[in-house]
Amino acid sequence: MTEITSATAWQRYEDKELVAEGELPWGFLPVVHIQNIAQPYYYEGLSDVEPLIPLQDELNTRLSDRANRITFQTFKMYLGKGIEGFEDKPISPGRMWYTDNPDAAIEEFGGDAATPSEDMHIAEIREAMDKASGVTPVVAGVLKNKLGNLTSAVALRLTFMGMLSKTGRKKFTYNEGLKKIAQMVLDILDKANIYKI
Repeated sequence: MTEITSATAWQRYEDKELVAEGELPWGFLPVVHIQNIAQPYYYEGLSDVEPLIPLQDELNTRLSDRANRITFQTFKMYLGKGIEGFEDKPISPGRMWYTDNPDAAIEEFGGDAATPSEDMHIAEIREAMDKASGVTPVVAGVLKNKLGNLTSAVALRLTFMGMLSKTGRKKFTYNEGLKKIAQMVLDILDKANIYKI
């Protein structure tokens, strides 16, 4: 089934055959489009989320890599040198070995070692997400360093200026869309003789 609606009429097709049609008394399409973020010369506008998807995919990949590395490398292993019967006794807290060999040693290896390059890469991806989203870490509540004494309203306003202006633009766009919706509802009620304007 396919329905075609215009400002003055509607038609319904089933299997490519016209089965019903009629006039619309409203004189307009009852549709309001609110752009999330205005984009010049484009009807649909921009999304807040779309530019973040590749960054989120990269972050998910890196965090999955880290989880796999931790899973496979967290088990510590021990190499005993110069200790008789070392292989027969399991390593456990409080386990004691004795030997007369002055060169004997137990070396620990494996486990989750620090990976500064991985940590730095994840931090860079998160920073890129902050920049692409326009939400600063301060606004998101992720404070890395002290910002000083932000007691005055002016200091807070300067800190949150980008987010406040973005929110103001969205508020204006959504207000305009809601006004159009309300006007359309009132016009439809008026033409249906339910409520007179």
